Amino acid sequence: MTVPPAPTSPSAPCQQRFIVVLGAGRSGTSTITRGLRALGVELGDQLRPGGGKNPFGFFEDEGLLKLNKRLRTTLGLRADSVSLIQPHQWQMPAVQTLAQEAQETIRRRFGRYSVAGYKFAGTLRMLPFWQMVLQSLDLDVRYVMAVRNPISVARSRAQLNPRRGVQAKSDLEWLVNVVPYFCAVRERPFVVVDYDLVMADAATQLERIATTLDLPLTAATAAGIQEYAKQFLHSNLRHYHFTEEDLINNPQVNSLTREAYLWLHRLATDSVEPYSPQVWHQWEQIENALGAQAPFLRYVDQLEAELRRAQRSIFGPLQLIPQAWLNMRKNWNLTRIVLKLKISAQELVVTNCQAIHRAGSGDSRERGARSNFEQNSVDPGRVTEPTGQLSASKRGTNFRKVLRSINFSPPQAFDENGVHEQCRGHQANDIVIP
Repeated sequence: MTVPPAPTSPSAPCQQRFIVVLGAGRSGTSTITRGLRALGVELGDQLRPGGGKNPFGFFEDEGLLKLNKRLRTTLGLRADSVSLIQPHQWQMPAVQTLAQEAQETIRRRFGRYSVAGYKFAGTLRMLPFWQMVLQSLDLDVRYVMAVRNPISVARSRAQLNPRRGVQAKSDLEWLVNVVPYFCAVRERPFVVVDYDLVMADAATQLERIATTLDLPLTAATAAGIQEYAKQFLHSNLRHYHFTEEDLINNPQVNSLTREAYLWLHRLATDSVEPYSPQVWHQWEQIENALGAQAPFLRYVDQLEAELRRAQRSIFGPLQLIPQAWLNMRKNWNLTRIVLKLKISAQELVVTNCQAIHRAGSGDSRERGARSNFEQNSVDPGRVTEPTGQLSASKRGTNFRKVLRSINFSPPQAFDENGVHEQCRGHQANDIVIP
């Protein structure tokens, strides 16, 4: 794999700089975007108000937020979907129409700023769309990738939706929102920021962002950083904190999620050089492994859709009746087959002898079988009790001797009387005589 050289930081003098915040949901994207404002990045004047899961603010433009949700719907996705987006979907006419609308929205909302920023937690998953939009606007795009320990992500999500907060489900959502298209980020200046490191030392992390993305550090930004660290950041912003060791030792974490996060954490701690071929070679392998799970991921979304339909249906538990009826019919048919298989040893012998006779076979084993049968049939003392009924013990002893000389076919077909019609395959020892 060829790794492009690190992009140069300086931009054209008149080119607008546009900072895009990436990351999965519940990974601190809102908190980190608020930190960009402290660095002098304009976020617009029509922000989504705080409340619900983010009482201190979301720091995302309402117009672009609505457009992203429409784009997601156009692509056939929901917020909790885990299906991978196929390349041809980006060329759909409806997607192209939304791209034109996004261009106009960015010009109208951010055109007057020299350094602007935008955040939506699902942007990386839809990066080809936004690359198309931002390139058409000739913007100097730079990326901030927010990451958080996947265990913390799952616990935080569980507070909002227990089903989505299950570690296995949360990990799948994390993977599809982080892994695809991250390789494209390296084509522009970017920085990976760990949410827990921001909570531990906000000033250091904001200065790191400014240095990496070539944002000016002035007296005003220095004051903004201090205000952000001392007044905005609060312990209530984070309810869960798990370490790298917790992630490694937790068997419930998806192994692919673990590997991807550990590489991002190395980038966030500057343990590896961001344009090192090793990093992108490993990431390519992670992306290929995720791509191989595409059929499984589509099936997960299918099951989720069926569950939602069942939950919304007015019929409630009555929806189980069709499947219960199918199960009952299947079990009834199975019972009939079992009953047909429980034919007597005498009927089996007669049927096989008739079949052998029809086939015109006259070898010694067949003649011996007929002889044995005739001898057993004409000797009441050996076959039946004084009552004329067949003794269970003698039935099992005498007829087993007869059956050992005959080949039986597998139970494939029966006539209208329930008698097996084919005569090859199984030995007599395979027949269970009651």
